[in-house]
Amino acid sequence: MKPTVRPTSEEVDRALIDVAAFVFARHGFAQGPVQAIADGAGYSKAAVLKRFGSKGRIQDAVVARAEEHAARVAAAGEGLPVGLERDAALLGALVELIEEWPGTGALMAGAFWLTREPEIMQRLSGAQRMLMEAFDPDVWSDEERHVRVVSAIGAVTVTMMANREARWTERTDVVIAAGLGALGYRGNGDADTGD
Repeated sequence: MKPTVRPTSEEVDRALIDVAAFVFARHGFAQGPVQAIADGAGYSKAAVLKRFGSKGRIQDAVVARAEEHAARVAAAGEGLPVGLERDAALLGALVELIEEWPGTGALMAGAFWLTREPEIMQRLSGAQRMLMEAFDPDVWSDEERHVRVVSAIGAVTVTMMANREARWTERTDVVIAAGLGALGYRGNGDADTGD
């Protein structure tokens, strides 16, 4: 009989934080039940609360992880000029993030539309700003670019989330191409100028 390998403390935290991100993406911070986090991660509610102390501390851990991940995606574009190469690198990093941390991906994308709970939008604003400005530091002053960046992030996130069971690891090029299309690039890499 093969010995059972117990997850490390870091692996347990990782699983709980990502499941919590999913729960908060779906229900919001206020309505996201700790029991749903426990059920999704395969632990008891008491074990989850013992590990984190409170629902508020779980939320803090989720927000901190979202900020870490936004910084990780942004780092993929550092040193590259604004344009196709940078955008493709950022979308590729976003795909990798969502493959590894689907709950965080869902929450970060969900924060764009979870207007029913302003606290989520406020708490995730740092991660969102970092992600948006990674594509273009002037994204806030160019309405079209702003819409395209949000659309690209949404396209990649929704596609990866909808197909996470299929494991798109062999076809991430298609997902990245869809994101680039939302940013206005045609198949040949030229930007669509609307002509």
